[in-house]
Parts: sequence; structure tokens; C-alpha cells
Amino acid sequence: MTMDGFPEALDATPDPTLVVDGDGVVRAGTPSVEGVFGLEPAELSGRSVSAVFEDPTEVDRDDAAATAALDADPGDGDAEPAGEATGDGEADAGDTVAALVDAVRAGESRSLADGFELVVRRGDGVLIPVRVSVGAFGLDADSYAVVTAIDVSNERTRQLALRRRTETLESLHEATRELLKTTDREAAAEAAVSYVDDVLGHPIAAIWFHDERRDALEPAVWTETAEAVVGDHPTFDAAGQSITWEVFESGEPTYVADVADDPDRYTEDATIRSELVVPLGRYGVLNVGATVPDAFSESDLAIARIWAATVTMVLVRIERERQLRRREAEVARERDRLEEFASLVSHDLRSPLNVATGNLEMVADRLAEESIEVAELSAVKRSLDRMDALIEDLLALARQGAGIDEAEPVPLADLAAECWETVDTEDATLAVETDAVVAADRSRLRQALENLFGNAVEHGGRDVAVAVGTLDDGDGFYVEDDGPGVGPDDRESVFEAGVTTDPDGTGFGLKIVAEVAEAHGWTVELGDSDGGARFEFRGVEFAPPDEPAE
Repeated sequence: MTMDGFPEALDATPDPTLVVDGDGVVRAGTPSVEGVFGLEPAELSGRSVSAVFEDPTEVDRDDAAATAALDADPGDGDAEPAGEATGDGEADAGDTVAALVDAVRAGESRSLADGFELVVRRGDGVLIPVRVSVGAFGLDADSYAVVTAIDVSNERTRQLALRRRTETLESLHEATRELLKTTDREAAAEAAVSYVDDVLGHPIAAIWFHDERRDALEPAVWTETAEAVVGDHPTFDAAGQSITWEVFESGEPTYVADVADDPDRYTEDATIRSELVVPLGRYGVLNVGATVPDAFSESDLAIARIWAATVTMVLVRIERERQLRRREAEVARERDRLEEFASLVSHDLRSPLNVATGNLEMVADRLAEESIEVAELSAVKRSLDRMDALIEDLLALARQGAGIDEAEPVPLADLAAECWETVDTEDATLAVETDAVVAADRSRLRQALENLFGNAVEHGGRDVAVAVGTLDDGDGFYVEDDGPGVGPDDRESVFEAGVTTDPDGTGFGLKIVAEVAEAHGWTVELGDSDGGARFEFRGVEFAPPDEPAE
């Protein structure tokens, strides 16, 4: 029977449509059924509906090519896949061929929205997922049904691709979290190739690290399959041709669909036929290979690039942490040496100095009792006093290496007054022209001020005038005096250890001042003044004006 015996409206429908009688037998079909069924309408006529459609849960899925489009869920990602087993282990009755036959025989109508999710086996054997609707109608006292089958393979393929992309991105996110936990370069490389193998499904993968000393790419880690296929992984360098070295030098990811056709291939008889090579910055490269040509998709390349960027970021972090640990170890060793030096200065040098000073006093007293004057004793006393001052400054300098423990609000005027009382200022005067409160380590800042006040008296004389105030731009504070100042030849070296213009000075006072500023994160420099020396501290943090001073 043809469509001629049925209403013309049925023949005009663009969708693949079958006319089925009340017994469930196909009587006619529109021309468009060939696109879905792979058969002409006449070849379907006379067949039972149960022979035309199949249940999704009962098809033979051994042929992956024939069933690829059936693996995606038809609805949204959370819906139960149509036609698959439900919680009780039975197929959903609404999505079986038997349910379709029952609907036809009962004269029921089902729209596409609440129709059946079934499978059509085309004439060439390919399985096509379809959504089936049923529309009952009568003709000459006989019951018929219009069965429309819409090919949903493209929809399912898109859903399958979306689901796989989602799963890949989720696994990438999880792998990144795990990779970030690694603290060793080799461990990170092991995790990187394992991800390519276990998650991306490419079992041939390896990482080469760049050896800066040899300027070569050395194989670091590889999968078991890579070892079985490739054997001993080669070393690449600029002297020999290789795709891997070209990618490392260019920094551009490369996909080689067929290694045999690439003039830069490493060997003529390479077992790897297609290859993804992605750089890991200056650290090396990640290679993903296959033994057949054209084995990778654009999606594979995109994921490989993302993963390589992630691995590179982790390698950067690992290197920085290693450098930080090395620096911390160096600082610890330096701190130990300073402590050892301070101990040496404090005990091994001060003890004999105290003995010498005590004996000098005893000799001076005895000579005084006998009214004997020895001019050379004054020179000896000055030398011993200079040695004592030198030891004090060396001790202070040795203990300035560490950063400040904790900053606190320090009123500058109060601290300056305290320091002035502890320094032998003779007839010098101090003017504090600020009520600023600075965030500082009080004891360390006190060392700086005491050294500056002592320096002013030492170079400016017993009647020097000293002033402390805040800078006009609000970036810090200054300490200045009206002494002779610092000569132009000494301005650049004034903060270096041992530099002094006073024959009786140790040359360490201003070095200590610079160390204190650096420990606070400040800078100290010589400022411009009409006369005398002006020391400006910049980058200073001030406490709010209304904050109570401690």
C-alpha cells in the first residue's frame, strides 16, 4: 500500500512518518523515512512495528561505531537515560517497543514530548536513536496510527560531547588541585604524565626537562606504555634535528598528524606516528604520542595546552619555593655566623680589654701616689677607650641582621628625649619639631637615634644643635644638625661600615642607622640642608593622629 490511500496531509509532512494499522503493521510511509531508516517506504511496508523499532536496552552494543550516538542521555544531564534500566532493574515500560505497539492498538496518541525513546536499525546496520510520536486516526471504519520517528542522533552526539567535555574539565580541575600539592619537580612530572594516561586516555606520554648546563632536553618521566613502545627515550639538543627541540625553542605547541611526513622527525623509522608536543616554559616539554596517524583531535590539543600551562605554573612555584628554602638556609647560616661573631666580640675581645683597662687604672693610681706623670698613659687610655667603642659598635652591628619582631606606635618626641638623656651630649641642644607617632620597633629605632645624636656631637662639637621633625611631604621624618656636615666626596659612602671622618670614631654608627631603617622597610639618605648633616627616613608608617600612644 502507498500513501495514496491516506489523507494528502500525511503525505505532505516533512518528518519521517509511517502509517500503521490497528494490528501494528506498517502500511505506508512518507519519502523522508529513507533518511532515517535507510530503506524506501515500500521496503518497510508489511513489517510489524516491533520489527522496525528496537528497545535501547536490548541492542547489541559490541559495535562501537554503530552505537556511539546511543551513549548520551537524551534529556538534561540529570535525567534518567531513556530506555535504560530503572531503580527496580526493569526497563521503563513507556520507552519499549511493546509500549508503542500497545498504544497503536489501543488507538492512543502520544506527542513527541511524551513519546517513546527507541532505536532504528538502518538498512546498513547503523543504529539511530529516535524519538517517536503516535497519532491515532480512523479511515473507512478502520483504525490507524501515524508514527513519526525523529532522528535525535545529532542531539545525543552533542550531549555526549558536552558530557565528556564536562567530565574532562572536572577531572582537569581535580588533577590541578592534586598537582598543586606536589613540592618536588619529579613528583609533579610523574603526576602530569599519569593524568594524560589515566584521564585523557592517551597512554604514551613523557616529559623532558631542560638541562641548562648541557643545553639539552633530558627525558625525566614517562608512562609504562611509552617505555614499552619507545624504549630508551633520547636526549634532544640543538645539534640534532627533532620536533621536540623545535617546540622547546619556539615555545609553540605543535600537533604532528603523521610524524613520518615531518622533515624534523628524530628518526626515519619512528614508532610514534602522531604526536602532540607542548612546551613547559623554560623547564622542558610534554610529549603525547600514538602509534597511528592522526590520533588526536582539536579538543586533545586544547586540553594538552591547558594541562601544560598548569604543569608549568606548578614547576615555577616549586622552583620559587626551593629558592626560598635555599635563601632561608643561607639567612640561618648567616645569623649563626653573626651570633658566633657577637659571642667572640663580647667575650674573647672584651675580657682582655677589661684586664688591660683595669691594669692601666692601677698603674695610673700608683704613679699618682708617687706624683709621677707619664704622658704616654693618656694615649694608652684613648686607645683602650676607642677599642671599647669599636667593640660596642661591632656588637650592635652584628645583631642588626634580623628583621624587626613587631612594630608598635612610638611617639617620636618621647623617644628622642629618652635617647638624648642616654647620649653624652655635653652642651648640645635638641629641638623636637613633631608630635608624630611612628610604627616601629622601639628598641631598634632607639639605636638609630642614639647613633645619630652621638654622631652629631662627635662631628659638630659640644654645642651642636640637633633637630627632629617630619618631612614636608609626610613620607617620614628627619634628624639634622648644624655641624660641619658631610663632604661631597663622602656622601655616597657615608652609610658604609668603617667610614668616618673622625679619627676617634669607629665608622659603624651610621651603618647601624642604615641597618635599622632597612629592617623597618624604610630608606635613609642624606638630605639637603643649609649647613650640617640632615638624615631623612622615608617610607615610614605613621599611626593615626587620634591613636593613643603606648
